Order: sequence, then C-alpha cells, then structure tokens
Amino acid sequence: MKKLFLFTITLYLLSCQDGPRAALNENFESANPKVKLPYSDLIGGYVLDDDSKKRFNIKDTAKMDLQIKKDTSLVVNNHLALNDRSLLNKSLQSKLYYINDLESIYLGLFNHEISSSGRLGIYYRKSDKTWALYVYFKPLKGQEHGDYLRYIKVK
Repeated sequence: MKKLFLFTITLYLLSCQDGPRAALNENFESANPKVKLPYSDLIGGYVLDDDSKKRFNIKDTAKMDLQIKKDTSLVVNNHLALNDRSLLNKSLQSKLYYINDLESIYLGLFNHEISSSGRLGIYYRKSDKTWALYVYFKPLKGQEHGDYLRYIKVK
C-alpha cells in the first residue's frame, strides 16, 4: 500500500504543468541551440499575434509591435505593464545581448520592464519557419502560471 501511495504521489508531481500556457502551442517550436542562428536573421519587425491578443484581452485595433535593429537595440511599442498587464501606450527601448554558442541560445534584455524573465524566447512556426519572439509575464497574484506574448516576424 505504501509503494502504491508513493508511486501515485510521484506520478501526480511529474504530471503537474508549471509552464506558461502559450508555450504549449504545438504550432511553434523553440529554436535549436545546436543550429547556428545568426543575429541578422532576427533583425526586423514583429507584430503581436491574435492568440496573444485574445489571452490578454487586448483589442484587435491595438497596434503592438517590436523592432530588432542591427545595432542590437530593441523598440517595443504599446507594451503591457509587468505588474498588472495593463496596456501602456508608450514605447520602451532596450539594448540586447545575444548568445548562440551551440550549447545554448539566449536573447537577453537590459530593460527589465519588457519581460519578467529579462529575455526573449526564440521560437519558430513549424509550418513556414517564421521566427517568433516570446515575452514572458510572471503570474499575477493568485494565478498559478505565467504567460507569454508572442510576436511573429513580419516578412
């Protein structure tokens, strides 16, 4: 009986989901750190996808985008406040640092008002290999999971 109880508890703990909801979208996959991804491939404009707008109750008319520039700077227009997820109609800028040493891949931010984790997750859409950047938001008080805003690269 004790073995069955321990097995059940272990199975329950292993099946718990700690991750954010948006990361579970099977249409997107994390960038593989073992494949060289030049920084130049990330440069360009990105727009907030419709799924993120629905999950965060953002009006379809709200124009939210971000721009990664050659000089390793990032500009985010109409961002969300990290503490209460309210829409702020202002731009934020940050310098970026990028690491892809074939062991890990990391796109870090110097401005910690943009993402709770201090970085942008690099993903791609499986169907057409379009790049996507995930901006992490920690859980609000009383919530179990954090969430992501997903920005899709505009061609």
